[in-house]
Amino acid sequence: MIDEPPAAERPASSYDEIAHDLQVLRFAAGDISYAEIVRRIAAHRELGGVDAGNARPARTTVYDAFRTGRTRVNPQLVGEIARVLGASEAEVAQWEHRCLHARRNPREVPAAMPDAEAEPATPQSAVAEAAVPARRRKLMLLLACVCLNVLGFTLVAWLGLPLYFDMVGTAIVAIVLGPWAGVAVGLTTNAIGLAITDSSSIAFALVNIAGALVWGYGARRLRLCQTFPRYVLLNVLVALSCSLVASALLVLLFNGGTGHASESTTRNLAAMGNSLYLAVLGSNLVHSLADKLLTGFVVLGALGAVRRWIEVPFYEALSTDVKLLLKAVGDPARNAGPGSRRWQAPLPVRMAGPDPGRNESESTADRP
Repeated sequence: MIDEPPAAERPASSYDEIAHDLQVLRFAAGDISYAEIVRRIAAHRELGGVDAGNARPARTTVYDAFRTGRTRVNPQLVGEIARVLGASEAEVAQWEHRCLHARRNPREVPAAMPDAEAEPATPQSAVAEAAVPARRRKLMLLLACVCLNVLGFTLVAWLGLPLYFDMVGTAIVAIVLGPWAGVAVGLTTNAIGLAITDSSSIAFALVNIAGALVWGYGARRLRLCQTFPRYVLLNVLVALSCSLVASALLVLLFNGGTGHASESTTRNLAAMGNSLYLAVLGSNLVHSLADKLLTGFVVLGALGAVRRWIEVPFYEALSTDVKLLLKAVGDPARNAGPGSRRWQAPLPVRMAGPDPGRNESESTADRP
């Protein structure tokens, strides 16, 4: 019996088979995100001399190449996708040939009777086995974010900082994997915090839960990670929700304080005649806003590293908006000074009197 050729070499009579094989290739390459595939294609095109403004394909176009039910596929794009996923140049040509073959033969292949001797073209076990590294990476992200939370928690307790900084990992996981994954990280962090401080840590797990839910649902349902101003608003909403929960816990369970460094602000507000709850709430709002905005900037930087291993929703749009904002802030045309490319020295004002470029005889000859 003749051995069946590999997926890249096997002609296909439908685009669905090509899309399925591309997914297998993507999983085998490490579950590369579609945004990362777009970035790699753009980088390869730029190396080939394509202008940077025209090198980046649309993310939806790349995603559609992996989607079944297509009636037309760009063979060159499929070849580029295969290349950035690790295929050799010979295999890239074979992928393009499969697309051309499918275009000439659009008829679907009828279902054949199972053959005990024939190996399935694209076994389902290959997809399942290729998905194992993706699950491992997600588990590693969860563990790393718990460690990140505990590290921040410990540093604040050790240095006596008037911040909290114990929700960086919660925010990362809530945005990348979803709100309830963030809740799991938050609960684990507070459980570990029992060994670092005291039993008050477990009560404040409610604060971590509130932050995870707002970060997760705010990013996914309300799409507050689409632009940088929305992202700032998301972190402000997290600060407000966490402050409300934390203030209620402090007043109801701990008589206004647990010995945190930020409670000096509470005492100052209480000395001004404010009630205990208003003093606690006001102090918590001030410090929580500073803490969550700082956390948001740290998370934004961390997401850039995480997206190399796991797909981060909305990161492409958010990072593009940040770049545009930085470009607008640093645009020399907006600054009136010698550092600007468009700045020009003022033209000299010509004063009345003899022209210094003319000699005395010329100037006297002009006089009436």
